[in-house]
Amino acid sequence: MDAATGASDEVELAEVVAAIDELLALVERGREVIDFEGLTRKTGIPGHRVVELLDGIRPTASADPSVDEHRVFVERLKFLRETRLSPAKKMFTQDEIATGAQISHGQVGYLLKGQRTPRFDVAAKLERFFDVPPGFFTASEHRLLREALIPILDDLKALALLKGLGVTQIAMRSSAAGGGSSTIASELQTALAVALTQEPARDKSEDAEVQELTDRLSSLPKRSRSHVMGVIRGVLGLVPVVEDDNKGPDGHASTTR
Repeated sequence: MDAATGASDEVELAEVVAAIDELLALVERGREVIDFEGLTRKTGIPGHRVVELLDGIRPTASADPSVDEHRVFVERLKFLRETRLSPAKKMFTQDEIATGAQISHGQVGYLLKGQRTPRFDVAAKLERFFDVPPGFFTASEHRLLREALIPILDDLKALALLKGLGVTQIAMRSSAAGGGSSTIASELQTALAVALTQEPARDKSEDAEVQELTDRLSSLPKRSRSHVMGVIRGVLGLVPVVEDDNKGPDGHASTTR
């Protein structure tokens, strides 16, 4: 990863963090409602390092960037093996990884020991086997954390919107589909439930409130709006709201174990 890409990733993360902090203040919450364990599971970034990144603290870089990249690959591969378990709830054996990723058993061993640097195609096969986004092994910490924070940002936008806090005028920098913090998602569903089950007023204020909600939903980016509508449908019992944070490598991406 070049310096320009790294700097861009850092700036984009800072923008998302600033938006989240602004929205948290509006809904009178602090960062304690963020699911830090969930962020670690999604990104492979240790909890203390997640906190540092949120605070804008840079990591200590090696004099040789290639050394850092190789170390990060080994750490993330070991992390995936420890956290993405087999259907039997055990760590995948090297043979199972080799078979599922369609690489050699010996290559898996060398990679886990840090004795080889993987080719791009080998890294991509391992990403598919462990069901993580493309580029998981090579993305910067800033990029991985930003992508994991986007669903939380979207939930907070929707929560602020429902509480009538003027979300259309702030923090509209990014959007993506759901799966944010469980605490925030729970508050969002509660707010939706209250809004949708209140006895309708039989005067002109009803039309104004409906129009306000419609306008604010319309102001959201398409993917954010789809996420909010999914939660609304779940509250109404039209479709189940399913959290998929614990999805492991036994999903669709890995059919051979």
